[in-house]
Amino acid sequence: MKHSFTIVKRIPASRANVIANYLDLEHLPVHSGLAGCRVKSETEHAACFEMTTKVGPFRFRNVHYFEFRPPSEIFHAVKSPLGPMYVLSSVEEIGSGTPDVRCEVTVQTVIELPALLYPARALVEKLLRRLNETVLMEDRTILDRRQALLGDYVEDYLRDQQRILFKEVFRRYYSRPGPPSDPVRTS
Repeated sequence: MKHSFTIVKRIPASRANVIANYLDLEHLPVHSGLAGCRVKSETEHAACFEMTTKVGPFRFRNVHYFEFRPPSEIFHAVKSPLGPMYVLSSVEEIGSGTPDVRCEVTVQTVIELPALLYPARALVEKLLRRLNETVLMEDRTILDRRQALLGDYVEDYLRDQQRILFKEVFRRYYSRPGPPSDPVRTS
C-alpha cells in the first residue's frame, strides 16, 4: 500500500554545490546513519549501489538505484525491507549569483508498505523524516563551509582522484569554462 509525503529543505548554497553534494560519495563517512556504500554499476546518468542505512534503532542493507536528471533532479529508488521507496529531489536555486544564493530542495517520497506495516505508516514516515533531517544537518556543515570558502566553485569535485557519481554529466552542467587560452605566437 502506497504512502507518500513531501519534505521541503532550504539550503544556503548554490544549486551546483547542492547537486555535487548529492553525487559525492567521498563524504558519506560524515553521515552517522549511512555506511558501507559499494557501487555495483554506473552509467552516464544512473548508478546501482548497496549501502547500510540506520533508521531509528534499525540497520538495513539496501540496494539503491540513483539517477541524475540534469540539471536539477535526482531520482532515487531503494529496495528496502520496508518495501520499495521512490524519492524525487528537485533543486531550485534562489538568489543566483548573489551573496544570498540559496536553494529550495523539494523531496517527494513514495513508499510501498506491506499491508502489515501500513497501519504504522505515520511512524515509518516520522523515522524517515528524522533520518532526512539528520543527513541534512550533517550535510549543512559541509555545504555552509564550502559556500563560505569557495562560493559557487565546484571544480574540486571534478579532479581525477575525486569520486563523484556521473562526473562527466555534472561537468557539462556545472563546470565553469576555463580562461581563454592565449594563441601560440609564432615569429
